[in-house]
Amino acid sequence: MSDRPILAELETIPDGPDDTSIVSASAAVALWRVLNALRDGWFLEKRLRGVARMIAEDARARGLRAEQMLVALKRDWPRLLESRRVPDEASLRVLAERLVSFCILEYYGEQPYVTRSGRAG
Repeated sequence: MSDRPILAELETIPDGPDDTSIVSASAAVALWRVLNALRDGWFLEKRLRGVARMIAEDARARGLRAEQMLVALKRDWPRLLESRRVPDEASLRVLAERLVSFCILEYYGEQPYVTRSGRAG
């Protein structure tokens, strides 16, 4: 499964309702940990999926559509890599593609049912 067509299509989709970062500080730190592990020869798919979950939850909370979430992620990507020692270009491209895939899966995945008492069910 390749997300290259999706990534190419992101150029034409308008941004969300505001111009703030879609990636929270905690998601950015988690992503940096994944980058460090990848650079050291480890791919932590479970942690990357956790980053995607945080991004998708933030996007839904802001009322963004999935397409807007991906545009915002693409916009934020260079800032997230700024001042970071990143893995080689091929590994970084695979990481970005996997993150996009996971964000889509998490955005459309099951959301916990919240009862009237505010507890997840």
